[in-house]
Amino acid sequence: MLLCQFAFYSRRTWTAANKAEDERYLRDILDAGLRNNPAHGLTGVLLVDGPHFVQVLEGRRSPLYRTLKRIENNPHHGDLVLTGYSEVSERMFGDWSVFVRTPPDGLAGTPWIPNPQLATHGQLVDIARRVSTLTTGVTQILPSEPARREG
Repeated sequence: MLLCQFAFYSRRTWTAANKAEDERYLRDILDAGLRNNPAHGLTGVLLVDGPHFVQVLEGRRSPLYRTLKRIENNPHHGDLVLTGYSEVSERMFGDWSVFVRTPPDGLAGTPWIPNPQLATHGQLVDIARRVSTLTTGVTQILPSEPARREG
């Protein structure tokens, strides 16, 4: 089976009135990915870092492009830019995971990707791979509920 991988970045388009509303918007996006991506045989990672989304997806070409079109049409994503596409011999990610940067209280922390518009496809894929192995400063969102990965 021919496997493909692509990476893109986008930004949040909503302004929430409060933290609960912000979390609800984000949860809607995450639930859609957790529901749709495995059903279409897609693996990868979604990084949520402040206003930015960075996603690497892997799978068969047709489901990847349908997913990209669906995300492009999602009103919660703005300024979506596909940074690259490649055919790969094997998957880098075993499932589809979501990671949200959660710096310690009171510290803004260094963004994972301060300027995604300056990153190459290879850099975004490498950052996604490295973030998926972090154990601190990150919350991994699971299908049923959010769970903090402690280090």
